[in-house]
Amino acid sequence: MKKLAILLVFTMNFFTPAHAAQKNIAVKKIEKLTTAPDAELLIATGSSIMLISNLESPTVRISISALDAKGTVIWEKKIESQQDEIASAVTSDGEGNIWLAGLAAPEKMVESATAATVADNPDAVVPEEYPDVREDLRVLKTWKISPLGEVISQYSTQLSEPALVNGISMSKSGVSIIGQYSGKPFLITSNLSGVFSKMFFVGTSKTVINSVVRNADSTSNLFGASSEKLAGKNLAGKRDGILMKVGKSGLVTSVVRSSIAKGDRAWLSSDSNLLLSGYVKSGKIIESAVTKFNPAFVPTWTIRIPTSGESIALSAGKNSYAALSSNSNVKSLIGWKPSKSQLLLLTFDSKGLITAASGISDLTSPFALSYSKELGVVGLAKSADQNVAVFKFAK
Repeated sequence: MKKLAILLVFTMNFFTPAHAAQKNIAVKKIEKLTTAPDAELLIATGSSIMLISNLESPTVRISISALDAKGTVIWEKKIESQQDEIASAVTSDGEGNIWLAGLAAPEKMVESATAATVADNPDAVVPEEYPDVREDLRVLKTWKISPLGEVISQYSTQLSEPALVNGISMSKSGVSIIGQYSGKPFLITSNLSGVFSKMFFVGTSKTVINSVVRNADSTSNLFGASSEKLAGKNLAGKRDGILMKVGKSGLVTSVVRSSIAKGDRAWLSSDSNLLLSGYVKSGKIIESAVTKFNPAFVPTWTIRIPTSGESIALSAGKNSYAALSSNSNVKSLIGWKPSKSQLLLLTFDSKGLITAASGISDLTSPFALSYSKELGVVGLAKSADQNVAVFKFAK
């Protein structure tokens, strides 16, 4: 039985489907549209690239900007609030509306007015002024935004402690949100009218959930990494990548582990077609894994590429795309010889073969990727000095 378990882990790590040989691909240059120093989130809707920024202002908390295909700003809208608010995850619905998920501070209590008492101050001492203490972000919040940047609705639920929001996904049945609360990974769901479920925990501090996909039947698929036993599945490496199914009631119904012996794996991104990307670390070797799974979490194809670890992937139609922080030659890519980490965008066909590649030397780490039929693939990446830019796939 032990030999069988080892064989299954080995198969998961080195699974390669039988298909035609990979052809050599010439690497084109990624189109850098514009710099966006404050942008933290990006999503493509129709012909617009939406950028979301969190602002430090007494009244304006979140900025939403729409860019055209050339990177020119079309409009900019602000979300105003008297409380601290932060948006940290974004998705969209079938009508082109944007859904943000994040956190907010509780509303301040209005104190009743009382007569002022003037203290004696014979020495005319000027009291030192202290800044207001920032309130804990203890309200989980979602915003529904129209394609033109207008706030349609806002929903929230009170928490007893501050939290972190890592992702949001939606279907016609509602919304699924993931994050960390009190050091533990959580899932919380709501219907489209903003009625939230209770918070479901899916592990301890030894587990992190980085991405979520909500299914039409209100169940959720969660992806991340764990160094603990989950749903009866033991740890195989130092830390394993995990694929987890969670039912409507918050019960974990299955877990699949992606492992490497004595190594570290994590899934960083996912999409509704179950295309995942993440890192594989073994000794000093770091690779990015891009894998297409079927609904039973069985891989249909996978590829590993030497990188510095950062990656994000998505699928559209028959193609899949992965943005990577590439730091060495990639077999079959003509003219790609980075001497340092550089942004590389790959296109795959339905069998996992690379069909196109684009790169750029002055960007390194991708952290947002999105697709629309009108725009193609667009994303956000940082340069070596941490400046942020919007890029577009050069067709």
